[in-house]
Amino acid sequence: MTNVSDKIYFDKQLKNIISTKYGSFLESIDALSKYPVLKEYTQYYRQIEAITMYVDNSTICENGFFVKTTDAIRKEAWYKAAVRSGGNMIWQCFYNKDNNSYYLALVRRISIDDNGNYAVMVMRVSYSYLTSVIQNERTTMLMTVDNDRIVLADDREKLGTKIDIKGLNPSYGDSEQILKNVTYENRKVFIVCESFLPQKTRSTLQIINITPTSDIKRQVFATYITGIAIAFISLVVPVLLMLLFTGSFSDRILFIRTQIHRAASGDLDITPGISGSDEIAELYTDLIKMIGDMKKLLQENYEHKLQQQKLLTKQNEAQFKMLASQINPHFLFNTLESIRMKAYVCGQREIATVIKLLGKSMRSLLELDDNPQPLKSELDFVRNYLEIQKFRFADRVDYTIDVQNGIDEKILKVLPLLIQPIVENAFVHGLEQKEGSGKIDIIVNRQHENVLVTVKDNGLGMESEKLEEVHRKIKEAGGKTGKSIGLSNVNQRIKLYYGESYGIRVDSSPGTGTTVWISFPEQPVKNQNILGKEW
Repeated sequence: MTNVSDKIYFDKQLKNIISTKYGSFLESIDALSKYPVLKEYTQYYRQIEAITMYVDNSTICENGFFVKTTDAIRKEAWYKAAVRSGGNMIWQCFYNKDNNSYYLALVRRISIDDNGNYAVMVMRVSYSYLTSVIQNERTTMLMTVDNDRIVLADDREKLGTKIDIKGLNPSYGDSEQILKNVTYENRKVFIVCESFLPQKTRSTLQIINITPTSDIKRQVFATYITGIAIAFISLVVPVLLMLLFTGSFSDRILFIRTQIHRAASGDLDITPGISGSDEIAELYTDLIKMIGDMKKLLQENYEHKLQQQKLLTKQNEAQFKMLASQINPHFLFNTLESIRMKAYVCGQREIATVIKLLGKSMRSLLELDDNPQPLKSELDFVRNYLEIQKFRFADRVDYTIDVQNGIDEKILKVLPLLIQPIVENAFVHGLEQKEGSGKIDIIVNRQHENVLVTVKDNGLGMESEKLEEVHRKIKEAGGKTGKSIGLSNVNQRIKLYYGESYGIRVDSSPGTGTTVWISFPEQPVKNQNILGKEW
């Protein structure tokens, strides 16, 4: 409300309306109808119930927002306080004669011109909004202004009255008072009074919380009982679980030990007896598998030597494939890092850099999912790809990446692999077969409420017939042949996620290169048709 008050205070159009002397009643109505600002404030901000401007212009018509100042209004204490404030905001407790109730309002004197003319603004706080703040409170909540009358209470009959609590001292500015075992309405209560000075105002508001002592004792007792129960459960339950676990663990270990002794004595007829998915069950499963392999090897001893060798070879191949399939990405990344460090130590820093970029690219691909990611991640992936290509082709390849119009790469999110396939197409089909140097320019800028990504190369380009074929395949959902594989997939993903109004557009000519534009909204609305410029 203080921010709205500042906007009204510096509103030149409002001051012009108030200072104008109107020649007729209709002229005044027409001028006021062209100024809906005060009405919009009351509609858009549910904290504001009404805004009234008290003016000295006798030619202005009253419409609920503009009221002529009378001698009776000038005698009101709140009006005098506003005039004395010199343009500073103050909070006042008002009495509404229409419904016989009190309400809280922000009052401010607004200078109209350099001649000393002014108007007084009264911005009334919505009482329903204030009560919504305390409606779920279990304690009694009161609000006063400058230690005067109550403007907010859970009991409307208290509005307009003054607080009578023995020991509660008047306070101004930011402070806190705590009263224990105070008698209020014939009950022992605990009182916390918070006083604070709202921003940009000179009036102190007091929020008083009144809690019966009996309620506090009851809550403390309940908390005490709950704590004892939790402590008891925390002690008993772990002991019981430990006993159950150790008993089950011992039985299962003993069972496994018995089976191992049987196998060691030559009895290989072991049947499954332990189920589950923990380490012991996995150990027993491995034991059964090992014994099964032993039985298989013993039986193979009776077969022909050549057949045994063939089976052994196949077994070794299977084991090798099994081990190879268990190599996790961390082994691969660690291996690449070791190669990179070796190259770095040997002075091959360019090779070390390329290996590092390759590792980053592979890690990005492995960690990729279907969720949108920051634009920075996508551009870093593209940058790594292009740096690797520069290493392959030396000075034949160059590129630029330009993010314009204040787009925040860390906040703006895009679908994964949205730009990289386009860049790869530009390189493979545009620059790889070109004689001489080639360049790829990537530009990201804002176009109204959309984002436009431009990928431009100076490669071989395409004939008009080939360009028409590419356009056709891009529009075909699920197209999987030809040179527009990446373009078609990217286009379909954009339309499925952002809407039919977005996608990609391609332009090319022989000898000059190819340009691809990617269009998508800055704020995506999933599963909706988004209205916008057709692509």
